[in-house]
Amino acid sequence: AGRSRTAVLRSPAPAPLPLMLLQAQRSLRRVACARPRPALASSSSEAGAAVSLVVYHAVAARTLDGVLEVLETLGDKAPAAGIDVECAADVLNLEVGEASFVLNKQAPNLQLWLSSPVRGPLRYDFDAGSARWLNNRDAHPLLPTLADDIQSLCGEAVDFGAVEEDVSQLYLEQLSKP
Repeated sequence: AGRSRTAVLRSPAPAPLPLMLLQAQRSLRRVACARPRPALASSSSEAGAAVSLVVYHAVAARTLDGVLEVLETLGDKAPAAGIDVECAADVLNLEVGEASFVLNKQAPNLQLWLSSPVRGPLRYDFDAGSARWLNNRDAHPLLPTLADDIQSLCGEAVDFGAVEEDVSQLYLEQLSKP
């Protein structure tokens, strides 16, 4: 007649050891990537304070626009320098003779990235204490570095001082907004 069947619940077989180790490694990588970076050194009490995404976009755009304007003016005044510059979609491309620079926004990291034929790839964070873009490894400032690299290739002096002042002023204005 009727036989009752008893369901036997079995736990799934444990994952093979290599798969378990792979999963543990992935988990550790996620934790390592989530660690905060050390703050940039500055004399201000705001040193290392992260800027908001709105402030980042404002100061990054002003920086790219200012650099573009200075370099277009330099290209017009010194055509022999071989400067060709354009900016589109938050990427500034600069040709100095045969050498190429790229300066672009990296919004996910709140950074500006510079690819220089003189120094290679560099990343910059906006430092709230100094209101400047500082390298995330050794804290050297972006705009004087870019100016030095351009001058080393074309022989023309480049001055981004007005851009730095403008960006600093914009940052202070952004702080005063509610």
